[in-house]
Amino acid sequence: MMKTSLVIAALLALAPTIASADITVKLPAGAPAELNVSHALIERMINARSEADLNVQSATVPVSSGTAIIAIDPAGPSRYSIDIADGVAADLYAAPGEDLTVDITSLQPLSYTVSGTPLMEGMTVLESKAGPIELEASQLMRSEQPDMQRLNELQQQYNGIMMDFVKANTDSPAAVFAMLNLSGEDMIEADTMLGENARASILYPIASAQLAAVRQAVEKQHRQEALASGKVDAPAFTLLNPDGKKVSLSDFRGKWVILDFWGSWCVWCIRGFPHLKETYEQLKPDLEVIGIDCGDTKEVWKEAVKRFELPWVNVYKPEADTLTEQYSVQGFPTKVIINPEGKIVNITTGEDPSFYERLHELMKR
Repeated sequence: MMKTSLVIAALLALAPTIASADITVKLPAGAPAELNVSHALIERMINARSEADLNVQSATVPVSSGTAIIAIDPAGPSRYSIDIADGVAADLYAAPGEDLTVDITSLQPLSYTVSGTPLMEGMTVLESKAGPIELEASQLMRSEQPDMQRLNELQQQYNGIMMDFVKANTDSPAAVFAMLNLSGEDMIEADTMLGENARASILYPIASAQLAAVRQAVEKQHRQEALASGKVDAPAFTLLNPDGKKVSLSDFRGKWVILDFWGSWCVWCIRGFPHLKETYEQLKPDLEVIGIDCGDTKEVWKEAVKRFELPWVNVYKPEADTLTEQYSVQGFPTKVIINPEGKIVNITTGEDPSFYERLHELMKR
């Protein structure tokens, strides 16, 4: 990525009386002598299929007397990222003609507010409420064995903050930002609340583009719930194990079965193995686990089965196989519980401790 110098911004920094600033960044003592700033047009963010399509522009902006001035791209509304230190950046959205102020009150940890537009002022309010939750969640996710129950609680708190903001500020452009931080039916519900002014937000084109995919995901979720009603026969399959022998789901009729859709590339799949191993040892021989690898080459899959010492039945799903669609798999890992009669009684996406509670409840063990 080529770095250029924002000559106009530099001139503004040296002679602020000539013209008003577009984005004024106020920094505390100890700030760097220059800031690295990157931005991408929102239009490109919506349509990009690769990093190259984003056409991210980078520049170096000087800091003078604790102030840096960034010129807003006249080509259209953009997302800006201002590097403050290694791995620490202030992010904001701005459109041509706007006049924003970024007031950085602390460098480590980074703390800042943005004023000048209803969008950024509303986002600042949301960040003050959601920031501590995001920080705790981030710290938990970096641990070897994250507390999934606590992560779920934090997710619920985060969703509540975003939805409450939408309900209380239906016509605010920042309500769109809150909506973008929701998912599934919550996002669809939030969209129905937005007023005309909110829909005019520079962020709404991003939300609009995402809504179609979200609606499809919700439809899949409903199908998944119908599959797990206890009334549907588990779709049959025959796949190969590491020795090249055929394994069929029907081989295990009369047992409880967990189908574990996973891949060696999936961090949460790997993190879930210890709990699954513990449960398997506790409940076999009444329970069998069938690990169904997705998205790996055969060589990588076989190596991963050995490396992670997976003690259950392991099979490989070729890319062209439609088994994930048949089971309405929406993410990884996905675990499916099948009862001894061959009916699906639970489908859980993600590493969720409630899955094991449900399993013990179903097996009455």
